[in-house]
Amino acid sequence: MINKARAINQFLELVQIDSVSYNERGVADYLLKYFSELGYEVVEDKKSNEKVPSSNAGNVIVKVPGKGALVQADTIILEAHMDTVEPGVGVKPSITEDGKYVVSDGTTILGADDKAGIAQIIEVEAVLRENKLDHPPLEFLFTICEEVGIYGAFAVDTDLLEGKIAFVLDGGGGPGTAVIGGPDYYDITGRIIGKASHAGAAPDLGISSIQVMSEAIANMKLLKIDEDTTTNIGKVVCDYPTNVVPEITTFAMEVRSLNPESGKKQLEHVIGELKKATTKFGATLEYDVTQSLHAYHHQEDNPVIQKYRKMCARHNLEYKGKVMRGGTDVSGLTFNGIDAIALSAGGENGHELQERLIIDEFLEDIQQVLWLVTE
Repeated sequence: MINKARAINQFLELVQIDSVSYNERGVADYLLKYFSELGYEVVEDKKSNEKVPSSNAGNVIVKVPGKGALVQADTIILEAHMDTVEPGVGVKPSITEDGKYVVSDGTTILGADDKAGIAQIIEVEAVLRENKLDHPPLEFLFTICEEVGIYGAFAVDTDLLEGKIAFVLDGGGGPGTAVIGGPDYYDITGRIIGKASHAGAAPDLGISSIQVMSEAIANMKLLKIDEDTTTNIGKVVCDYPTNVVPEITTFAMEVRSLNPESGKKQLEHVIGELKKATTKFGATLEYDVTQSLHAYHHQEDNPVIQKYRKMCARHNLEYKGKVMRGGTDVSGLTFNGIDAIALSAGGENGHELQERLIIDEFLEDIQQVLWLVTE
């Protein structure tokens, strides 16, 4: 029932619509027009745009009424994000000579993350409609700004959604694989303010901000803290002539953990070391902590996992539940009270110039979604 050529062409069309994070307007307008012309109720989530004003669009929500024997069944949400990472402007896709992959020309990412998920949802709807298949009420949710902080999923207006379970089409590993857990994620940014002085004539009158930062780093536990927790310093900036005791050093770092208590403990540790060092040298610390991901780990009795595992069993798919240390929209939906897992969308090498769509896996992933919404 899946139209292979149509699904692939749909994907090729989508990746050529520029939608780097904060600039999803083109894809949002495409989806609003496409589904409206099919006669569905389609809305743009204005509250998400208000909460993420840097984006030029809001989440897009499509309501598809149930049909046949499943018309009264619980609503299912299918979700994918509209944005891509840089460099993602002017994507030129092509199918490899062996017909196995879709790739970019190597100057940009491809955008399978997550245009593959969007294309899957569009093909699923087409198959349901053309074949008059029974299915429960469906809601398609297309989010903004996933790549820069899961902003759209966290900001979604839940008053616009009926569904309480969601399948996020933005994973890897092929049919049978589901992302069922993810981490807390903290961004720590700030600066240490010392005191400038002449490094040759009066170094004792200055307070070296970079020395303070070095003291703090030397006493921090970094990288792999335990099996659940990691910490990394990504940026330390101090740019002064060598004859000036540097007054200001800025920094950016992260703490992520699958265990909320361990993550909080590590966050307190790194901030504590920054405070100790600034006190020791008489400097000043300014910092800000933002939490962009919230840890979740669905148990086996969770309704969305139960539904997915039953589908896998019926179709002889080996179920593999994965816990990942990166972020997906599952984190935002779970935070908003929607049970969600991430399923494969068919892409690999995401965020790289070598990103590609595995065509056979992409089509198999569409089939597993069809099974989920018709059985």
